[in-house]
Amino acid sequence: MRNLKTLREPAALFGWVRVIAVREAVRVARQSSRAVPAEVAEVPAPGDPALAADVRDVLNRLSPEHRAVLTLRDLEGLDEESAARMLRVPAGTVRSRLFRARASFRRSWRAEGSSR
Repeated sequence: MRNLKTLREPAALFGWVRVIAVREAVRVARQSSRAVPAEVAEVPAPGDPALAADVRDVLNRLSPEHRAVLTLRDLEGLDEESAARMLRVPAGTVRSRLFRARASFRRSWRAEGSSR
């Protein structure tokens, strides 16, 4: 909020606030000693509420870094460069985290599927 006066384009407020929220969420998740990660808000579910709950459960088991990059790229639709700027990491780091996050998500999804 201290830098709000430096915002030149009022239309950019949403993006500016989203960047702050993502950074803060990743920071809090890293510092948190909770056993259960913070819940991912409003994961879109095409038609099936149970599917949304299953996706949320699998996302919650990912590390904060993997969850953040997967959410930004696959749910928010940001490109690698935009996600890298939001997370303050190089684009190559976004690519490698995304690769690992998707692999982890697939493994957890398959394991979850065998218990459904």
